[in-house]
Amino acid sequence: MFAVYTQQAWEDFYITFRASRNLATGHGLVFNIGDHLQTFTSPLQALLLALASVLTGNASDAAALWLYRGACIVAFGIAVTLLFATTTRLRYLSPAAVGLVCLVLTDAKSISFTINGMETAFLLLSFAYAFWAMFSGSTRAALHLGIAWGCMMWARPDSFIYIGLFAAAVFLFNQPEVTSRTRAEWLRLFRSAVAVAALVYLPWFVFSWAYYGSPVPHTVVAKSMESPFRYLSLWQFLRHPPRTILDSLFMPTYAAALGGWPAGIRLMGRGIAIALCVAWVLPGLRTETRAASFTLLGCILYLSYCAPWPYPWYFCLPALLAFVTLSGLLTQAISAARHTAPKATAEVLKYCVVGSALMVMLGGTWLTVQSARTLKLDQAITEGGTLREIGLWLRERASPGDTVLLEPLGYIGYFSGLKTYDVPGLSSREVVELERRFGFSWGAITTELRPTWLVLRPYEVEYITETHPQLLEDQYELARVFDVRDRFAGLSFYGRPLLENTSIFTIFHRRPAA
Repeated sequence: MFAVYTQQAWEDFYITFRASRNLATGHGLVFNIGDHLQTFTSPLQALLLALASVLTGNASDAAALWLYRGACIVAFGIAVTLLFATTTRLRYLSPAAVGLVCLVLTDAKSISFTINGMETAFLLLSFAYAFWAMFSGSTRAALHLGIAWGCMMWARPDSFIYIGLFAAAVFLFNQPEVTSRTRAEWLRLFRSAVAVAALVYLPWFVFSWAYYGSPVPHTVVAKSMESPFRYLSLWQFLRHPPRTILDSLFMPTYAAALGGWPAGIRLMGRGIAIALCVAWVLPGLRTETRAASFTLLGCILYLSYCAPWPYPWYFCLPALLAFVTLSGLLTQAISAARHTAPKATAEVLKYCVVGSALMVMLGGTWLTVQSARTLKLDQAITEGGTLREIGLWLRERASPGDTVLLEPLGYIGYFSGLKTYDVPGLSSREVVELERRFGFSWGAITTELRPTWLVLRPYEVEYITETHPQLLEDQYELARVFDVRDRFAGLSFYGRPLLENTSIFTIFHRRPAA
């Protein structure tokens, strides 16, 4: 329903799909033909999109996306089913087990990035599979866990961080009466699972090193140039907590980073996020609850230290960890009330706890509905509107060998077909090298690379004129301005800054004399 209503195709989907389509049409798994550079992060996403393109005869991008969406929706459904099966086996009370399912199903980010062409559903499925393998009591736990961990790496290569955090937390907080394993047995399980995971991921590791010259995606290298390690010490992190990171945990796409949503909901989400991040310090919590909470804190620290920007798809797995923590707290709170309080008081406490969880789910549902309205407008007017139109406009007017410098690489890069110099350099090693020399200087990058076309937002024009005042005037001429603000000016919806960020673009063309 979300997919049909919004028709959302995410900007980064087209970054990957350009390489996937090149593979499907026999040009290799590359963004620019002949340039062996890994311009995508998820190998599983890239290969499945290439398969979808082949199965649709390379004739329809929309059909390939819908085929991929279908696979993602199935993966999302299986993930939720595994979560429910695991919590049921762990003897969670019905309100907690059902509540976990409802929380996942009402998370705006998880739904959005399941249907818009990203790899999120497969990452969530892989983690849910690993969660099931660790606590289902399967006789082949090591095999299942190893396959799950290997699939997590195929979905996102930085998954080893989440894998390590959760495994370490389970080992640290192990309760044999809950897990039916001693710490020594967990170590043997993890050792065997790591071996299986290594075998599962080894084919891609070897291929990427041989084909691209490095097993590290170039997207990781490029993004690491964007002010990495913003918190240089734990003390600095504690004094100035990453409010935008915490606010993003339960909010829709870019709601916390760009604004335009009710401040009260954002603050409430931040409070719940902080509480769930530190819940693991409470004595008496079950192993899986403490492990989820501890891993959630580790995820927040990781994203605070290393992520250059609170990209919303980074928060889908942390949000799932938060929901697992909340579900575990819910079942233990109700159980404790039943055993320690008088019957009447226990019933009141139970309904209070369940009511609070219900309010959280209703809030999530409201956010998802409002997010759908916003993303539908974003797809029709800006993402699938302006950016796509700019790409097609450039394709019609560009000459062979032309290049374009821009930030939004997906739609424009895909539909223009031009060689791209994007900032921060996801598709261009040249840009990354210049960033190492000059930092994020749009003027210096433009001067050195001399792209044929510039596609700039108003503030990016200011970046150039601040450091190189005469560059645009002397070497470029105004080609066209795309401005679609009037198309949503009179509409009432949340998240307006999301549309405003991609509503105005100025296109410059390099003067022949220059």
